[in-house]
Amino acid sequence: MNKFENVYQDAVLMRRVLLGEADEAEQQELEKRLEECPELRKIYTQLQDGGTLSAAFKERQKYSSRKAYRSFLQKIGQVEPKGQRRRSLRIGWYIAAAVVILAIGLSFYVSNYTSPEKENKTLIQPGTQQAQLTLTDGSVIDVDKKEVNVVVDGIQVKYKEGVLSYQTTAATQHEEKNVEEQPEKSNELVIPRGGENTVILADGTTVHLNAGSKLTYPVRFTGKRRIVALEGEAYFDVVENEEHPFVVQTRFGEVTVLGTAFNVNAYVNASACYTTLVRGKVQFSAPNAEVITLLPGEQAIVSANGSEKRAVDLEEYVGWVEGLYVFNNRSLGEIMETFERWYDIQVYYETENLRNITYSGSLKRYGTINSFLEALELTGDLTYKISGRNILIYGKMGELGVK
Repeated sequence: MNKFENVYQDAVLMRRVLLGEADEAEQQELEKRLEECPELRKIYTQLQDGGTLSAAFKERQKYSSRKAYRSFLQKIGQVEPKGQRRRSLRIGWYIAAAVVILAIGLSFYVSNYTSPEKENKTLIQPGTQQAQLTLTDGSVIDVDKKEVNVVVDGIQVKYKEGVLSYQTTAATQHEEKNVEEQPEKSNELVIPRGGENTVILADGTTVHLNAGSKLTYPVRFTGKRRIVALEGEAYFDVVENEEHPFVVQTRFGEVTVLGTAFNVNAYVNASACYTTLVRGKVQFSAPNAEVITLLPGEQAIVSANGSEKRAVDLEEYVGWVEGLYVFNNRSLGEIMETFERWYDIQVYYETENLRNITYSGSLKRYGTINSFLEALELTGDLTYKISGRNILIYGKMGELGVK
């Protein structure tokens, strides 16, 4: 691992260990990082000295992140662009030590000098495997709460450990040829906010569904085209079948493929649909727009204003499937919209312009949102408060009176 990676994660991890908040897995993770990076171990050793922490907190009280940022730009010969507020959640190792000490020094003070009521910080946990399945007869099953093992229209439907699967039986396989499409014989899988799930369709295609999504699909594919309908976000790994193209319908248009892997983001309240191709070849068609053909690493964007194609960093758009959120110069508003669905939270802003501050960085999908929020505070732009499942974001200049 590059020694410059995950600076903020390392800071949060060391703080938790030093304050006795870390579990065994986090302690092991920190030990691994210390073995990988001797410079990190040196900082960790310094932080175990109570005098260092006390001095760090005194420095934090008179610390101005805005002045420090300007000073840093002057030292490297750069000038901050006027009218632009952009911060990176990744910083150089030569200033990382100071940031880590400040972060842990503040936590040390809060832990030892605040009231017991404030010691128990609210942690907002990530989403879990949950979904609601509606069968062809209208019955509804919470698949994460009730065992699913039924036969529907000759198809064996099972659920186990976050995966809902449809398997054809010997009695139904020979019936699938030359039969008209029957979309009315469909199941519907709804993923709530704070949830995720995977479904393996009857043709073997795997679909990973993100929070706040809905997939409607036939119990078995019987026509010339394999058609499903999506609201929300899903990653498709389609089984190849040249005679029966796979089609994903959204309110923006439809994606047609033969056998490939791609991500579709088409939430109901979104202004555009994003189709990102990982491998293979797909076509996106929409009313009153030209057909867009995608190659691996390309993305189609379709909205009411038209359509376009561009090359993208795949990790930024499909990393969530592998457990990582990646943001490259994304506005705080966009980032928080994603987190609102995954963490099942509501975010409020002191002023609307806070939504437009852009950030770059990454966050482990299955970690708490707190490490991300703490990293935001370290940039000096803002601070936050947590009330239940509500997150309140304030401009740090106004909140702390920093000039």
